[in-house]
Amino acid sequence: MRFVFVTVAKELRRRFNDPGGLLSSIMIPFVIGFLMASVMGGSGGPSIKAQLLVTDLDDSFVSQGILSALGQDQVAEMVLLEKVPQDEGHRRINEGDGSGHLVIPQGFGKAWLDGEEIALQLTLNPSQSISPRLIRQMLESLLDLGDYLHKVFGEELKIISQSLESDALVGISSAAFSDNITDKVSGIAELIFPPVMLVEDVTPKPETTTVSMALLLFPGILVMAAFFAANGQSANFWTEKEKGTLGRWVASPNAFYTFWIAQWFTAMALTTVVAAPIMLAGFFYLDISFEKYFTSLAWLALTGPVLFALLSVIQVLAPSKKVGGMMSTLIMFPLLMAGGSFFPTETMPKFIAAIAQYTPNGRVIEPIKGYLLGEYGASGLFSNAWLIMTVALLLVLLAGLLSARKTLQ
Repeated sequence: MRFVFVTVAKELRRRFNDPGGLLSSIMIPFVIGFLMASVMGGSGGPSIKAQLLVTDLDDSFVSQGILSALGQDQVAEMVLLEKVPQDEGHRRINEGDGSGHLVIPQGFGKAWLDGEEIALQLTLNPSQSISPRLIRQMLESLLDLGDYLHKVFGEELKIISQSLESDALVGISSAAFSDNITDKVSGIAELIFPPVMLVEDVTPKPETTTVSMALLLFPGILVMAAFFAANGQSANFWTEKEKGTLGRWVASPNAFYTFWIAQWFTAMALTTVVAAPIMLAGFFYLDISFEKYFTSLAWLALTGPVLFALLSVIQVLAPSKKVGGMMSTLIMFPLLMAGGSFFPTETMPKFIAAIAQYTPNGRVIEPIKGYLLGEYGASGLFSNAWLIMTVALLLVLLAGLLSARKTLQ
């Protein structure tokens, strides 16, 4: 282990002796992120709007009331409704077109008026994370409202149900019906106009209250910085080979793989160094709770070296240092584009967003994005870290094996 720590210290000194290269790894992603956030309207920029496909098989005043509630004021700013036939809705949601498909079954309105159980059929798009959750929360709130209406006006709703097929109320006069509603409204008026107690919510607002484009882009900018740092560190293979030290390490028992493990730990330290200032600025700019700062930084430090491991294998396979640098750059930028560093996956075409899930940087970006958006806590964030770290370790060992063979040739 002493050799590992000594090698890590040497590598860090070497990188800090080139402050220009290290500073560029910080400033390029920082400037790109700032420009992109400014174009998108800053931290309060446009929000992602959920697209809800609706098939109303009931076509009653109850089902129309649900659709009207989803199309009112602030809700309409977050949910875009589109009425479609049932077959078209199934086809489009299966193709990833839309955030969700709601089917209101025939007889829903009468069943609700009678207080009978009947299900709304909601199919969500699994390729999206924020919009489907928003739709579910909206519908759950409407169902809760319907439950409260039944608790207060249950008898009146049943009378309306019995009177649907006639021109007048059944079993009660219009005046008596109106009096009943007035009495019940008067009975609860003192509780809600104004309320008996004043409740003030002092719970800190989660980061999901404002899902701006800048916030969706932020994790990709952090991983971009880690990618630039990894690209510079991966070329270290050629530096050691040109100085002749790589051959001596190959000849030393157990020292060669220890050297590559040290490179892995160096990549962790460099990822932390370049990501920390960008993350600090982003947390201030986007008003993210600093309770998540060190957890997010730890995630990048542990998983970011998978980028170094990938680029190291490419460098080792290259016939020369010049070709290795060209190959790593040609691979790095398409991965940055497809993985979500230049554009959030939520804004990408469906087939590119699907590809992003299988890129190494995409596997790092999406969990931290979900954590910053409040989809899960720290335990959920690190639940898949072992898989990414295992892949990184295997790639580092592969790079070591290939470089040993190449050195002995």
